[in-house]
Parts: sequence; structure tokens; C-alpha cells
Amino acid sequence: MDQSRPLNLVWRRTILDGVSEAQFFSHTLLARLKRPLRWIAVEDQAALPEMDDLLICSFGDCGSYLRELRASGRRNLGVLHLGDELGQDNISFYTDADYVLRHYYRPGLLRRGRPGCEIAWVPNGWGRGVGPFAAKHHLPFEEREHEFFFAGYKGGEGMGLSDRQAMLEALTKLGRPATIILTEGFGQGLGAMAYAGYLGNSKFALAPAGNARETIRFYDALECGAIPVVTDGKWLHSKDGIAALGLPPVVILKDWGQLNKVGEGAYNEVMRGDVVEWWTKIKDHLSARVCGIIETSFAV
Repeated sequence: MDQSRPLNLVWRRTILDGVSEAQFFSHTLLARLKRPLRWIAVEDQAALPEMDDLLICSFGDCGSYLRELRASGRRNLGVLHLGDELGQDNISFYTDADYVLRHYYRPGLLRRGRPGCEIAWVPNGWGRGVGPFAAKHHLPFEEREHEFFFAGYKGGEGMGLSDRQAMLEALTKLGRPATIILTEGFGQGLGAMAYAGYLGNSKFALAPAGNARETIRFYDALECGAIPVVTDGKWLHSKDGIAALGLPPVVILKDWGQLNKVGEGAYNEVMRGDVVEWWTKIKDHLSARVCGIIETSFAV
């Protein structure tokens, strides 16, 4: 196979500027790709490129662009569908792509493409400035200063962030040391490097649901070597998702009322090491899968 043909990642510039996980995509998910990567940023009002071998990185419907490319005879057209936490996007454009990589695990949406189009879940991954971190440089469990850590928006009336509020109530009842930094809204508060510094010095990173049970903070914690604490959800058990190598060895609670069970002596550097090892393996597994899908499309 000709591996000199580059994969062209096409973004609106404002999207590329705003997506904090873009580096995770290039450094991790595409790490096994044995061909050049070409990043193409296009201003909002400018025409998108007409070329082969595209991976279109987009929030929402990019069907009109895909159809234009098809009409002009272009081939090897993939989509990275960003966001869609609530699973409410119009995904009819999946039928115009050769393959789709999408955030947020929803099994019904992984079977909505045209014949021959593979649709695969990919994680958000760690945010820009939070990773990548080499596991060998992590602080050991016993040397980490913060037992529980959470930084973020707890939500207000009508915001639908009940899982975060339940977590905070459980912490109050628990009465154990916790470092909680609440913000006035989404994306506010700590800068990326400060956030990573706290995570890298925390034993347990609390990762309550936001708009979806799967959150970027879960992956931020893994990259920084903290043990994520989450409430259970189907996405954690998905064999074609995060559980491809088995149930993640993180702390999974039925609800936040079980928070008192965390830290009763069962958690130590051995468990943290298991989490780090699993995270290393699942990143490699996901990279192999994603790059396999892309290479298959190049071969057609």
C-alpha cells in the first residue's frame, strides 16, 4: 500500500482552536498511522478543500460538504464527529462517509452508516495542557497530597448536573479531606497546567457526569495517574468502547452514597499501577483500531 499519501485533517479554524482534545487525537489515536498527517485549518467563511483522503473534523452535520465531495468523485472520506454528548445531533450524514469516528458511546449510533461504512467510538482523551504525561514520572499513591479532588462547575437551577450535586452532598456527609474548586461556569476556573498539577497530586479524581456520564475529566485523571471515581453507566461496560480490554479498573460506584467505601485500605500504589497499565494498553488498542479503520479506507 502507498503510505506516502497523507491523511488530511480538515478543521474550521475556530473549531481547531476550541477543541482541547485535538492533541490527544494526533498523539494517541493516530500514533500508529504510518503515513503523514496534514492539518488543514480553514476560516469559517472560506471554502473547504476539495481533495481525496480527508478526515473531516466537525461538530454536527457536515453532510453537504461530504455530498459535494462525492459528486466531484473524491474518495476516502472520513469524519471525526466531535461532541454530541446528548446523542441528539442529526447523523444522517454518516451515510455519506466511508468511516466515522465519534465521541460519546451510544451503541445505537454505531450502526447507522451506509453499507461498508465503519462507525467507531473514540474517547475524548486528555485536554490540551493536561497531557501527555509519561507514567514513570507520576507521583506514587502514598506521596499524593489530595485524597479527593474535583474542579469544575456544579451547575445551577435547571442545569441538569444532578450527579455533580449528589457527589458534593456525599462529600459533605463523608467529612473526609477533599480539595474542591468550584467555578462559575463551564470552562472557567483553573488553567490547564494548574488543573493537571492538582490531578497529578491527587489519589482519587472525582468524575461525576456532566451532560453525559462519560466526561473528559475521566481521561484527564487517567493521563495524570489519579484513580478516577465514577458512578456506573453502560458506557463503562461497552465491549466496542472503553471496556474492549475488560472493565476499567477504576472506582465504580452504584451511586455517590457509596463514597464512604473509597479509601478503606483497598486502594494503594498497586491499584493505581493497575489503572495506569490498563490506560496504557487501552490507548494502544484504540490507536490500532482507529488506524486500522483509516488504512482500510485508504486501500479501497
